[in-house]
Amino acid sequence: MPKRYQDKDENAARLKFCLDIVRLTHEYCCAYKPNLQYVLGWTGDDHRRLTSAIREAGAVSILDCKLGDIGDSVDSALYHIRRWGYDAITYNPLLGNIREAVDKAHTGERQLGLIVLTLTSNTEALRYQKSGTNEGTPLFSAIAQDVKESGADGCVVGVTSHVTEKDIRLIRSIVGPDKVFLIPGIGVQGGDLGKLAAAGKNILVNASRDIIYSDDPGRRAEDYRRKILEAILV
Repeated sequence: MPKRYQDKDENAARLKFCLDIVRLTHEYCCAYKPNLQYVLGWTGDDHRRLTSAIREAGAVSILDCKLGDIGDSVDSALYHIRRWGYDAITYNPLLGNIREAVDKAHTGERQLGLIVLTLTSNTEALRYQKSGTNEGTPLFSAIAQDVKESGADGCVVGVTSHVTEKDIRLIRSIVGPDKVFLIPGIGVQGGDLGKLAAAGKNILVNASRDIIYSDDPGRRAEDYRRKILEAILV
């Protein structure tokens, strides 16, 4: 966080920073994805102030919590996350209970979107997500199949060096055209904008750090919007 936001009240400083980012960039963004690890310590009111600002800006709020646990624990987390005002979360499928998590996220008035980590942008993803399952398929394709069958709302799919256009097209072919692809890796991680076209429609491209830590977040966000549109409209 830039030095100008330093304050004795750490939570107030982080909230002001996030609210300023929304204010400065909302003309060029359709969604915001605060990472839970960076806002630990916030009260429910802090979260609600941010999600309200995002909603007023006409955007969607996605809590990047990478939630992954047994059903009762997932249910407890989703209860609070919905009360905080978020529209969707990221979900870690390692426990194998995507369908149960989807049912709990979509139940009643909760109606939270669930975006499942499928082939992530970090290089360590090679170790598990592109390894074979006991059926001989890459783990990421098995996760994609579960996303489709469970009714989850989308996939997290990176565009960094270990993720190929073939991988992206395979995931899209499995889950279908309507699932959202949340695409991290652009910017600081060195992801390739040229791979975006392989994802088809319904994509959310994430370029957080290169925008929020720039001297002019609004202009940087505008630059990324232009580059993204150029990449997907080729």
